[in-house]
Amino acid sequence: MRLISDAQVEQFRESGYFVTEPVFAAEELAAVAAEFDRIWEEEILAAERSGDAARLEYMRTRPFIGQAHTRSPLLAEFVKSPIYLEACARLIGPDADLYYNQIVIKPPERGKHFGWHQDSGYTTTDPLAYVTCWTAISRTFVENGCIWILPGSQRHGVRPHARNEVHRSLDAAVDDETGAIPVEMEPGQVAIFSSLLLHKSGPNTSGEIRRAYVPQYHHPSVKLVSTGEPWGDRYPIFRNGRRAEG
Repeated sequence: MRLISDAQVEQFRESGYFVTEPVFAAEELAAVAAEFDRIWEEEILAAERSGDAARLEYMRTRPFIGQAHTRSPLLAEFVKSPIYLEACARLIGPDADLYYNQIVIKPPERGKHFGWHQDSGYTTTDPLAYVTCWTAISRTFVENGCIWILPGSQRHGVRPHARNEVHRSLDAAVDDETGAIPVEMEPGQVAIFSSLLLHKSGPNTSGEIRRAYVPQYHHPSVKLVSTGEPWGDRYPIFRNGRRAEG
C-alpha cells in the first residue's frame, strides 16, 4: 500500500511540501521519545561538565542534536521506516542516503523561535536540492512552536542568508511573509518538503513539549560545492529501489 499519493508528489513539485497522515504507531513514537530524552540528558550533562554557559543554555532551551543515528540503534533503524523509503523512491530515485538527521526539541515555555531559512541555505551541495522529513514525535501546534512554511518558495533557488548570533542560526532574507501557513500535526505525521522551501518555527509558549525528528535524504553522490568532496551522513538508505541493509 502506498503511503504517498500521486497528488502529494504533485503538491511537492508545485508547492514544495506535503503532509502525510499519521504513519507511526504510538508505541514506536514512545520508544523514539525515550531515546530523545536519553540523548538530550547526555547533552545537558556534557554541557554542565564543560562549564560552557552558552552551550548549556542552548541545550536547555532549543536543542538541535545532529547525527542521532550514530547514538542509537533504534534511530538508525527508524530512519529506514517505510515512509522515508517511499519518499526516497518517489522524490529522489532508486538510490538515496541519509544526508543529515537531528533531534529537535522545544521545552515547555522555554523553547525559542527559529527564523526563516532554507535547509540548502546552510550548505550548498551538488546536486542542490534534497528532501527533509520533519516528523512530529509529539503533537505540534502554534503555541508549542510548530513550523511555518511559505508554499512555493522553493521555486526561487537559494536566498541570501545571514548569521543571527542571538538565535545561533542562519536567517534568510524574507521581505514578504504573505501566504505563510502553520503546519500543525498530530504525533506520527510527517511534513515532507524540499530543502529549498522557506520555513521557520515559533517559540514554545505552551506547557507542552514539542519533540520532532528531522531526517533528510539526498543522492549518494552528493558533494559539497566549496570543496568537491563527498558530504553528509552518507548512511545508505535505499539501493536499487530496495531498503539498504547493514
